[in-house]
Amino acid sequence: MPFGNPCQIALDAKCYAVPVDTSIGLRERKKLRTRAELSDAAFRLFAERGFDETTIEDIVEQVEVSPRTFFRYFDSKEDVVIGFFDDLGLELRAMLAARPPEEPSFTALRAALGSLIDLYEERQDRVVAAKRLAHETPSIRARLLDKHARWENGVTEELVTRIGGDPSQEPRMRLLAAVALAAFSTAVSAWCTSGGRPDLHALVDDALGAVGDGFDEPGLSEAPRSPVRRAND
Repeated sequence: MPFGNPCQIALDAKCYAVPVDTSIGLRERKKLRTRAELSDAAFRLFAERGFDETTIEDIVEQVEVSPRTFFRYFDSKEDVVIGFFDDLGLELRAMLAARPPEEPSFTALRAALGSLIDLYEERQDRVVAAKRLAHETPSIRARLLDKHARWENGVTEELVTRIGGDPSQEPRMRLLAAVALAAFSTAVSAWCTSGGRPDLHALVDDALGAVGDGFDEPGLSEAPRSPVRRAND
């Protein structure tokens, strides 16, 4: 990718799109269904037995496929959890790309994150379970760093595209992406800690509102400020 953060990215990471396009062929729909069934079985077993106690053989037995089939879709058990978040990251980028081009950068990203909240609420049990597994399992927690980098890279690329593709704006758009995603993640973590009971829209609005002042001032998202002078200049 042109705007990358390679020091934090697992180059062999897999990303999978969740929505099923009815125009695709039967074979592809079957593959998507098998992957979803493996993911559902894995999360169910993780909840019942624990992550470490669940084996890949346990998961494939639930779906009546072979371990070889599992590895067509996931590199490891951790990828079942991280792949779920990668799916959501792809959806976030698509939502950002769909925002009106005249919207200021932070406004567009905030609206896209608002649309993503709807998916989080629809998949509340899965999101809460995945966050809990990440908290409890060091190997998943480590992989989340890669996930955060992939989300940041995707959002940064899309923000740069929205303002004309000027590479000189990449650092500024990365800052915007990093701050907004950090605020979003903080709100989601609080929501998951409370078992998904609070209003996630309100939590995210509060978090983004706390960091949003200034991002949407005229020209601020689209052009860099003058360099800050040192005191002895």
